[in-house]
Amino acid sequence: MAMFPLNLKCSAVIIMVSALLVAVAFAIGHDAFYQSLNGKPVLNAQPIALNSSLNVSDQQVYLSLGTLFAFLVKISLGVSVSTVFDQFVWKSIQTQRTRIGIIDDLLLVLKNGFTVLNLQLWKRSPISMTLALICWLLPVVSMISPATLSVHLTSFDEYALKRIPRVDFTSARFATFVSGAISATNQSKQKLWISAYRDPAPETQRVVNSVATQGTILPIEPPAVNSSWSVEFHGPAMVCDKVNQSVTAYITQNVAQAINGSQEHSPGNQSFVYYSLTRYGYLSWAPETDNLIDSTPFVQNGSGTFTQRLNNLGPIPSDPENGSKIYSTPKQPMIDWTPLSLFVAIFPHSMETPKHNNVPENVAAAVQNSTILRCTLHNASYQANLTYVNGAQTVYVTDKTVLNGISYLHGVTNHDGPVWSSNTSFMHNPRVMESLSYQSIMDAFGKLLFGSIRTNITHYNNQEDGIEGNVVNSMTQATNVLSTTLMDTEEMSIFPSIAGSESNLFTEYWEGRSISPPRYSSRLSNALEELFQNITFSLMSSKMFQPNYTVQAVPNTNVTINSYRNVYVYTRSILWAAYGTAIGVTVLCVTAGILLYLSADGSYTSKFSTIFRVTQGAMVSIDLGMKDYSGLDPLPDHIANAQMTTGYNQDYPAKMSSATPLGHPHREPAASSQLLETTSEGGVHK
Repeated sequence: MAMFPLNLKCSAVIIMVSALLVAVAFAIGHDAFYQSLNGKPVLNAQPIALNSSLNVSDQQVYLSLGTLFAFLVKISLGVSVSTVFDQFVWKSIQTQRTRIGIIDDLLLVLKNGFTVLNLQLWKRSPISMTLALICWLLPVVSMISPATLSVHLTSFDEYALKRIPRVDFTSARFATFVSGAISATNQSKQKLWISAYRDPAPETQRVVNSVATQGTILPIEPPAVNSSWSVEFHGPAMVCDKVNQSVTAYITQNVAQAINGSQEHSPGNQSFVYYSLTRYGYLSWAPETDNLIDSTPFVQNGSGTFTQRLNNLGPIPSDPENGSKIYSTPKQPMIDWTPLSLFVAIFPHSMETPKHNNVPENVAAAVQNSTILRCTLHNASYQANLTYVNGAQTVYVTDKTVLNGISYLHGVTNHDGPVWSSNTSFMHNPRVMESLSYQSIMDAFGKLLFGSIRTNITHYNNQEDGIEGNVVNSMTQATNVLSTTLMDTEEMSIFPSIAGSESNLFTEYWEGRSISPPRYSSRLSNALEELFQNITFSLMSSKMFQPNYTVQAVPNTNVTINSYRNVYVYTRSILWAAYGTAIGVTVLCVTAGILLYLSADGSYTSKFSTIFRVTQGAMVSIDLGMKDYSGLDPLPDHIANAQMTTGYNQDYPAKMSSATPLGHPHREPAASSQLLETTSEGGVHK
């Protein structure tokens, strides 16, 4: 006797419904399992070691479990649909006369997928064949659903307190000093000491030169490879503005006088006459004082010639009473005076070549349409975000507030008027050292800009040969500005590769074959401010300017460390698209199976007992020979083409005596002819 519930009248219904519910449960479990892995990092370690040579990673375990879920869902759905298939197959066999070959193929279709291609089966039992096709397509679900869990490279943000690159402007590493001490004659324990500013330190000049050449912030070493943080600090800033009209007129007049003063003439009464002068296309200088007279680029000597100012820093304050230098002293640690500044002037027409004998007359035109900027040094507060992604550095300034101006400071001394003070507390004032550090950066920046770009032009007139013209003898670059990215500005684009020359066939030919020079849109004033800002941030790249953590306690900064890891990514929509389709189709199949069960008032299985009972009363159109009872393959053609009607039939009883051996029933001789007559009258399904 079969085990419960397989021995019930509704056992097929129980199996198809329960298998469907089990499949739904496994599908939900598969979804929950993958959802628990979604976003979970893939472990690098090997969690399971089966033996010394075989390790199984967590990824292999999880994918295997997912495949197991898909396999169980596929099996459960297959059991449900195949049970429905059995009901329709037996129903179709019992309702019509059918060739034995057709019955064979119908019962074999779930074992041999190629049988699905048999068109006769589709014509004979389309519903059964549709169910068989569904059974064969269910494994597709087990192929799609495990693949919904994949591994992607994803970034993770971690937060930690780290020591970040900073700039300690109170450090003595920015500037060099000339220092000395003198013992007092009347006070044996008292000394006069002084430290006077001399120059920017070599490291300061190196950073300034590197930034000016590259035009970008130097690489700053982050606390982690992929990290980001915010920083707030006070540092130097430069503000550049155009001078007013009165200052412009005063400076251009001074430059025109210097050009006129550079004229040289040949001796008179000669057949070959020439005269030359020097014109200035670029000038940069520092004012000596805040007086307008001392703010011009040229100083007139007693002989009437003009020379350019050579001071690198200015304006330089002095005592109004005796004109002595002003130092930081115990009574006056800081100086509130005019901020340090420098001038930058561009004269675009000075680089043009005048026509023939218009050289002297061209002096006034050479200084027209000039651009004259004054850049002043200030203290500023910065707020910036620094981000590093795979070595790429990004510095974004979120806020910059310009504060007080920074004046020139000669140095620090304890000589306070007529006395030598023993007070040393003023030396500990961080503002004093910060001002000197800012001053050294301004000094290093000025060394790049100070100087001139000038051309010497000669007008000649050879009366004997009738030749007259202008020649640019030389272009002198007495400045380092040409090696900076400031040349990429609109104002500095007046300095071509062949400067100050008249065009001829040679230059016109090769200029036509060369690419056009780029059109620059950035303004010089903005470029100067941005370059100085880049220098300020680039100071963080130098270890010389970092804080001394053994002396002062600098708090760590919250750093966001971005790391890339492999994580599991679950595509839920694809899994349920596959499972939903399969479960939905199975629900329709089960519904059809239940309706068939209700109409047939019973159910079928593919067990041998079912076949045994159904075929006991079957009527076959032929008689079987002794060889046919063996059941060996292949099926003989005469049996395959024979028609059979299953079920019990009163008109065609099978008689078996007790003396007849089992398997050899004795049938009445008229049976075969009676079936043929019935067959000839009625239709037989081929």
